[in-house]
Amino acid sequence: MNVKQIRRSAGQSPVAAAAYRAAERLHDARQDITHDYTRKGGVVHKEILVPDNAPGWARKLSRESLWNMVDARERRKDAQVAREIRIMLPRELDPATRISLARAFVKREFVDRGMIADLAIHCPKAADGKDQPHAHVLLTMRELTEEGFGQKSRHDWVPDPTGRTHPDGRPVMVESNAQSWNSAAFYGRIREAWEHTANDALARAGSDQRIDRRSYLERGLSRLPEPYLGLAIHLKELHGIMRERFGQFQVARHYRAVEERAKAALAKLGQGQVSVAETMRTARRYFDWIERQADALAPARDGPEPASPGSPTPEWER
Repeated sequence: MNVKQIRRSAGQSPVAAAAYRAAERLHDARQDITHDYTRKGGVVHKEILVPDNAPGWARKLSRESLWNMVDARERRKDAQVAREIRIMLPRELDPATRISLARAFVKREFVDRGMIADLAIHCPKAADGKDQPHAHVLLTMRELTEEGFGQKSRHDWVPDPTGRTHPDGRPVMVESNAQSWNSAAFYGRIREAWEHTANDALARAGSDQRIDRRSYLERGLSRLPEPYLGLAIHLKELHGIMRERFGQFQVARHYRAVEERAKAALAKLGQGQVSVAETMRTARRYFDWIERQADALAPARDGPEPASPGSPTPEWER
């Protein structure tokens, strides 16, 4: 499981994010842009989950009206407008069980706490040719009131009440509200909850496979994380974005360049000629490079977007 923000400062839109994940055609009222991903495949299930005690207006929202309303509530140009949870679903479970498991988990951990969740389950093919089922969960970040979206659930960083300090005397800072929807501690508990949920489901299915939220280092293992599957995920998502923005020639050319960089990076790592630290730095730089490509190319628009004065030339144009 991983968590990220949908941020205006990165040029992102919650309407575009919802359209892509649900493979729908949604109009972004703020930007007056229509995002059309109806030709995108791989979406096996989608639904919007609303708290049981939600006001009447929240129960009548379509996907388009929901995320336009979320976007309209924010005033800052650098606002965090939504949160996305990406959950890898066990391929050992049958498709119906995956859907019911994801729905029950999202309702219990997010919707019952007051968030509206837009759940989309995808099932593309992984690098090994087998299913790669996963769920994208877009979450609202403000409480629901009778009038509309209210305040965000926040926290501050404060000195540890127990008086803990660093070796140099600086106080250890902790979150003032560990129940905040934006709290790292909160999402640490969510990751643990998913580990137990998925493993219980695997046990019921008779599988001996288990997931572990901890890193290899935390588990005392000397193995390095294998970068290939992670790269494959990024490459597939990048390819999906590019198909909406460019013609076939540009797609083929840029995708081929990405593949070449991936092969070169993996070959270097596989030769064992670099230290563990350098290996991890190389992998991190590559992941960051992929993220920059995706950020530069999304969201899709009906026509080319004019560059703002003084904006740098995107890396894919260099």
